[in-house]
Amino acid sequence: MILENVRILDLTQYLSGPSATRMLSELGAEIIKVELGPNGDPSRLLPFVEGRTSSYYTQQNRGKNSICVDFSKKEGHDLVRSLALECDVIVENFGPGVLERKGLAWADLHALDDSLIMASISAFGKEGPLSHLQGFDLMGQALSGMMHLTGDADGPPQFTGSPIADCAAGLVLFGAIGHALFHRERTGLGQCIEVNLVDPVFHMHSIAVQGHSATKGEWAQARSGRQFGIVVPSGTYKGPDGWIVIQVLERQWPRFCEAMNKAELATDSKFRTGNDRIENATELISIVERWVQSFESDGAALQWLEEHRIPAAPVLSPVEAMKHPHFIEGGMVRNVDDPTFGPLAVTGLPVKFSESSRPDREPLPEFLGQSNRPVLDRILALSAADIEELEKTGVVMSDE
Repeated sequence: MILENVRILDLTQYLSGPSATRMLSELGAEIIKVELGPNGDPSRLLPFVEGRTSSYYTQQNRGKNSICVDFSKKEGHDLVRSLALECDVIVENFGPGVLERKGLAWADLHALDDSLIMASISAFGKEGPLSHLQGFDLMGQALSGMMHLTGDADGPPQFTGSPIADCAAGLVLFGAIGHALFHRERTGLGQCIEVNLVDPVFHMHSIAVQGHSATKGEWAQARSGRQFGIVVPSGTYKGPDGWIVIQVLERQWPRFCEAMNKAELATDSKFRTGNDRIENATELISIVERWVQSFESDGAALQWLEEHRIPAAPVLSPVEAMKHPHFIEGGMVRNVDDPTFGPLAVTGLPVKFSESSRPDREPLPEFLGQSNRPVLDRILALSAADIEELEKTGVVMSDE
């Protein structure tokens, strides 16, 4: 495995941080997940809950070693610091000032070991005018400008159905950690990585930022509903059965006209150029939608578009997607035999490596504090009596 013998101290909770460490685990890293006692990662309380855990927790934390520490005690801070110094990477997504107050911030750990890598996710960054604020996914979507572009033109801004700010931050941190490990291989030095919930989503703007600048402020991207307002015809169309998306860029336009048996549209003065099609979007979209609905089924329309090399796809619900061969055969739907829920479908790793295959069996999540004793024994060489004392004083705890 790519990250075999790499040890990660996971000080994260909820989604953004755990999603990054989950992917590191899938590449073979050993993950020591520190959960805050007495209740552990708050995602154990998110849908769907059974007993003392949730399916939400399972998806993001399978394959990790759970230890549960009372973070209000100095002895708990000391224990976490000792573990950190035995790890390659520390990943955290605490609120502003939490680790600083406990002597576990980057400056504290870096002074003890300059080869350590610390990777942090915060709502708005560790520095800057908003760094003192806490926040979740919706704040990232809102502040980045993405919500402003989502929804009907005459309606309110809308957030996406899935938490893209959290997930984008996790993906970016996952990639950055790999590069920091590569840098350390060359130099021997660790470093601090910072990702927030806003910047990765802001980075997704393909035209909104540079387009406004290029036009000296005369143009600003706005909500355009189910059609992509700056490239027409590209958007969502009602088909005979459901909805499909079609995206037609400049090079596809003449071929799309031929596919619709309306080759004359390619040279029509109302639709000849991209700007012409934007100006006459309402009329053109109506033509396209009537043509889509002329087929016997969505499948027939998609087959015809495929034959004419026009990019198109059905709009699937998540339930339909998880049953689609693309996701099943590509390993994006994984099946875990969860000790609480039984057979459970979860999402997989969205990247493939030619020299690193996924494990034959999906690793299981652990109940709270399940690895207290094995981790403290193996990594810190604490005796059974030492561990028993930590348990007796409540520094570590478990659901056992």
